[in-house]
Amino acid sequence: MRILLVMLLVAVATPSARADEALRGRVLDLLSAYEEPASAADWRALGEGAGAELYAVAQDTSLSHTRRAGAVYALGFFPTEAHRAYLAALATTDGADSLLRRKAVYALGAGWGDRAVPDLARALAAPDSQLRAATARALGKVGTPTAQEALRARLATESDAMVRTTLTTVLGGR
Repeated sequence: MRILLVMLLVAVATPSARADEALRGRVLDLLSAYEEPASAADWRALGEGAGAELYAVAQDTSLSHTRRAGAVYALGFFPTEAHRAYLAALATTDGADSLLRRKAVYALGAGWGDRAVPDLARALAAPDSQLRAATARALGKVGTPTAQEALRARLATESDAMVRTTLTTVLGGR
């Protein structure tokens, strides 16, 4: 009886496990694109399960840094509350990996737009000047009045020349 139960469980679990492995393989293939990164349509064609797989890849420290960074960015194509919370925490945690933080601010801006402005405004105050510049570009792409106000507020206090230039550029030279 016990053997029959184990065989039944294996038979039921195997197709799902194979499907999960196939999806993970397709996700990793898209993250390997070098010349032309995967588009939003490419990601969405994988289905809703791709978001969960990207979330797992983003946190998998056994994978290459560039694949993880790509996964962080691609989470913006699957705007769930869990993904937003993960990206916001990553973007606003001082000391976290700088590349992953920059990818997180771009994903927040692209995936959540104006709803991400409070999180992006916090990242805009980070000590890392490259993160502040990336956040300014992300807010510039959001383009809403709320995003523009966050950019103007930071410009008023920004001391780093590169970030000031970025802020001025995304504000349209104003």
